[in-house]
Amino acid sequence: MTLTLDNRSQNKESSLTQALRQIQQLNSKIQELEQQLQDYVQKQQNLIPAIAERKYFSDTGSTSAADSDL
Repeated sequence: MTLTLDNRSQNKESSLTQALRQIQQLNSKIQELEQQLQDYVQKQQNLIPAIAERKYFSDTGSTSAADSDL
């Protein structure tokens, strides 16, 4: 009887250990994805001024910032 209870306890502990390891792996993946999202958002935000500048020069007929001084 004691041996059976010990085996059950070890199996439960093993299952909990596996679950904990999976949770840690998922947390690491979440952190990685959050960093990728932050990088993506930053790149998108960096595009906004470039797009606005391109639209401005397109609307004015200029091809570069230097042309606007002519």
